[in-house]
Amino acid sequence: MGIRHGHTRGLLLIRGGTVVTAQASFRVDVLCGDVGEILAVGPDLDIPSNGTVVDAGGLLVMPGGVDPQTGIGADEAGFARTVAALSGGTTTILDTMHPDGGRLDAAWRDWRHAARHAHVDVGLHMAMPDSGTVVMRHMDVLVAEHGVNAFHLSMADGLSDHDILELTSHAAACGALCMIEAQNAQAVAYLRAGLDHAGITGSEACLLSAPPAVEVEAVGRAIMLAGLSGGPVHVGPVSTTGATEVLAQTRLRGQRVEAHVLAPHLVVDEAVHDPEGDAVPDSCITLPPFRDGMHRRALWGGLASGNIGMVASGFRPAGGAGNGVADGLGQRMRVVWQHGVRAGILTAEEFVAATSQAAARAFNIYPRKGAIMPGADADIVLWDPDAQETCVSGLYAGITLGGRAVQVIRGGVTVWKDDMPCEGAGYGAYVPCPAFRPQLSERMRRAAHLSMRDGERHDRGP
Repeated sequence: MGIRHGHTRGLLLIRGGTVVTAQASFRVDVLCGDVGEILAVGPDLDIPSNGTVVDAGGLLVMPGGVDPQTGIGADEAGFARTVAALSGGTTTILDTMHPDGGRLDAAWRDWRHAARHAHVDVGLHMAMPDSGTVVMRHMDVLVAEHGVNAFHLSMADGLSDHDILELTSHAAACGALCMIEAQNAQAVAYLRAGLDHAGITGSEACLLSAPPAVEVEAVGRAIMLAGLSGGPVHVGPVSTTGATEVLAQTRLRGQRVEAHVLAPHLVVDEAVHDPEGDAVPDSCITLPPFRDGMHRRALWGGLASGNIGMVASGFRPAGGAGNGVADGLGQRMRVVWQHGVRAGILTAEEFVAATSQAAARAFNIYPRKGAIMPGADADIVLWDPDAQETCVSGLYAGITLGGRAVQVIRGGVTVWKDDMPCEGAGYGAYVPCPAFRPQLSERMRRAAHLSMRDGERHDRGP
């Protein structure tokens, strides 16, 4: 458990609610210990003599949300805004740091200093500028000494296929995986130059310079390259029907691939890019752009089928490095509840998987995160499943959100209650993401090669 600041703990007993995990739902109590862990889960637990009882009657008791992709970086003010994540039930974020041309060890120190201002627990994905010898050496140090087990590779920023092959292979060898932001940088740049020449800029240019085919090609190429190197791969954010089909086909061939979608891509329509419409918020200027209803339906289908495992906020402070949206930390889980669970697309258990457990598993912090079981971190959200409201401004303006985080517990301490942060709740902890077992690289290399041979036989026909 990382160091937390500004608060003390006592025993905490949550009674009367329905515990929902990714596996099942139970009417049981949860006892949280005084060092931030879950001590016991079961029916009619004894009330601790020196503890506090929380009445969860009529509420769902779920693991705190795990947001698999934010882009705050070394931005103290950005981390201060993570109080909004608590408001929506998220207690852990996995953030991406872009080195900005400097050394990875210096980038790590800058990020770690800024992340002390987070109101949630934080883990790190490090963006890779290239595949040089120094970068490779620093990858080893980040994995072995600093708890970084995922590296962000941006095809959107022009990272070459050669670099991707080198980096995915090296990451697998040292027990890490690569997250590939799959976009065809050359195609996007070509289209963008033509739009600039025609005087088309801003949000409209975001949409027109990244048509669906650009993403589909890049997702397929990213998965193919990871297969050649034999490494596990995570792609995203995905936003198109074609990308979900590529993911499904890859999984059917037996290649290991994970993917995520951004919450706004599930509900925000491409009409926000219309220059003739209402004023476009800055948060709509992003890559990938927002798509029409056909693509959104496919993304929900990807979540329901498990081919897309998790939902991220994609939050990035305005002006920060990389792609993302400058809003949405608090709305991520509410979007999925309203338009997934209440719409009948997902079950409550699948909601927990998509917003918490899948990310914890993918980045090797389960069952510390994403679980309600003895020994897990006492990160718990008491959720009102019937609450609804319509956003009146920002990225989600006019969109209905469902569910509400009535009380949020981080590390055994109540940090959000009655629609406001709790005084003296302090800051979150750093969450090291352990390396994957050493055997993973060779096993995945064999599986990837087998899947690619199966694909070749399929392409040739009987």
